Amino acid sequence: MYAWKCWRDTRWFFVVFLGIAALPMPLTAFASHGGTAILDAGSLACQNSFVMLVSAVAYALATICAIQEFTEKTAHFLFTKPRSRGYFVWVSWAVGFTELLIFAAVNLLVGWRVLAHYGVSAFTNATGQSWSAVSPRNFAEGAVYACFAYALTFALAAILRNGLWGLGASLGLMAGMIGVAAGIQMRWKIDLPLPPQQIGHLPLAFSECIWLTLALLFIFAAQLVLERYEL
Repeated sequence: MYAWKCWRDTRWFFVVFLGIAALPMPLTAFASHGGTAILDAGSLACQNSFVMLVSAVAYALATICAIQEFTEKTAHFLFTKPRSRGYFVWVSWAVGFTELLIFAAVNLLVGWRVLAHYGVSAFTNATGQSWSAVSPRNFAEGAVYACFAYALTFALAAILRNGLWGLGASLGLMAGMIGVAAGIQMRWKIDLPLPPQQIGHLPLAFSECIWLTLALLFIFAAQLVLERYEL
């Protein structure tokens, strides 16, 4: 079963990532032992660590999962099997995406449990300061951004058949979109939405669904390219 092969190829990376997911908040609590830092900024630390780590792991998993068959020189064997190439693309993407969801869930649950031990809510602002705003929306947007980045990086790594090239192209495109949006805003005062921002006056949930749908289209594009790839 190809899904099992994908899991075996990435399982040790996944174990390391799970360790990273579980560490931030326990370490924060340990460092603030005897102080009030965990009470004052624990929820902010939980939110920021979730957003940063889930985004970083999304890029890493996409880079790893998309190129296993090319780095192991098994693409020729698999792509000439009766199964369609699209099957291998989507199964590989699904395994990595499942690992990303598990990583996010572990990070969030461990953070919530640590804060609950100190009587702090993980999803509300403890200080009341605008610079330390904490809300469920920020967690949701961080998760949507990670899904978008994972799909884009996976698609580019598969199309270019090189993990580092795909990662570089993905980061370049994301930075380029930010630059273009900033330039348009400065020149014409038009605000272009970027993932995972709300699109115009659409409801936030519908906007996030659009970004996720666009992410799936990246994988479909990678499938189309690989189906025409000459081995």
